[in-house]
Amino acid sequence: MKSLTAVLLLSAGLITSTTSCKNESTTAVPAGPQNFTIASWTQDLQYVAATPSLLEGSLTFKGKGLEANGSRYIWHKEYVYLMNLPEKRFVQYKMGADGSLTQNAYILTDGVVPNYFQSINVVDDNTLLVLGANDSGNNGSIGWARLSVPDLKVVAKGTLTVPYDAAKPGLEFYPGKGYVDNGKFILGGYFYNTATRAYEVDGVKALVYDYPAMTNLKVAQTNATAGGIGYDYLSSLTTDEEGNHYFVASAGKYWTGLGGKSGVLRIKKGATEFDKDYFFDVTSQVGRQACLMGMNYVSNGIAFGTVQYEELMTSVRDRLKNVGQVVKLDLRNQKATLMNVPLSPVSMVRSPLVFNGKYYTGIAPVDQPAFIYEFDPAGDANAVRKGISLDGGGSVQVQLIAPHPTR
Repeated sequence: MKSLTAVLLLSAGLITSTTSCKNESTTAVPAGPQNFTIASWTQDLQYVAATPSLLEGSLTFKGKGLEANGSRYIWHKEYVYLMNLPEKRFVQYKMGADGSLTQNAYILTDGVVPNYFQSINVVDDNTLLVLGANDSGNNGSIGWARLSVPDLKVVAKGTLTVPYDAAKPGLEFYPGKGYVDNGKFILGGYFYNTATRAYEVDGVKALVYDYPAMTNLKVAQTNATAGGIGYDYLSSLTTDEEGNHYFVASAGKYWTGLGGKSGVLRIKKGATEFDKDYFFDVTSQVGRQACLMGMNYVSNGIAFGTVQYEELMTSVRDRLKNVGQVVKLDLRNQKATLMNVPLSPVSMVRSPLVFNGKYYTGIAPVDQPAFIYEFDPAGDANAVRKGISLDGGGSVQVQLIAPHPTR
């Protein structure tokens, strides 16, 4: 792998410390220019690469980024993490204030949890909670581990109980996104029957455990819709300023459901049950068999996400075609607004960025130029700004956008 360093230099120097007999000030470094890291899948390889701007210029991945095979992506503080499935490695990259991006560390996932890290969750400033599953089925049990960061050490691990029906050995629970609140870990996911090759749904279920013990399973359930929640590698769980948690509920025929109504479910801060008075039905507002795939909360009740139009699809593979569109979601008033941007594959919801009150994601229509787009929550359907162009030597799909530290 190659190290990648931005060409921008800090123009301001260090503030020289002064010393007296009574006081010694610490050396302070002024904030430098803002850089970002973008992870992408291109026509040939997968990369992570740094850029000095999301709005001006262009970014070429091939030959300039770090080759980085990833299936799940997350960023926390000044680090980007990705799950490399072929090598069963969980890799950490450090983002420098000078625009540098370097591989910093990795751990092998076999033996930590069975197989690989399927669900990766930030618990607090210094802790990641990861969940995995066996290749051959979980049979009512999946592995978990707590990782300390940034030193990337396993501090605890074990197994936890998940729903299982011995009469249906092909029916498995696949863990999704989760969060810790009030001494509980609340986990989303979906049920898929490998024997029938179909999703199975019974309303919507979230699994609730005591944390950090990861024991005492309770099931929270609602019949507001029928599908999976918090899909593991999409941005499908978000939290507002008051600490309320919102799960994306995907009920699509081609995504964790049977073709029902997709939308947003809420669990209030400190609670362990779904809010019985809240279901934001996005499908009915948008039409076209729209299945909500992911969303990120921005501020003042506004989130942005993506729907896939299942009327344009004949199989799950069609999600790689131009079937996805960015949607603005007013969570307080339950109003959906389709943004005036091109349709594209739905990879745009893997790990978009909320930064300085704006929402950023990559839009890369098939056989058309790809760009980063900026969305303003204070505007209407036209409050969109086209940013940098992306070159992957052919096709390119953005998987993650993350901000570097500035000092």
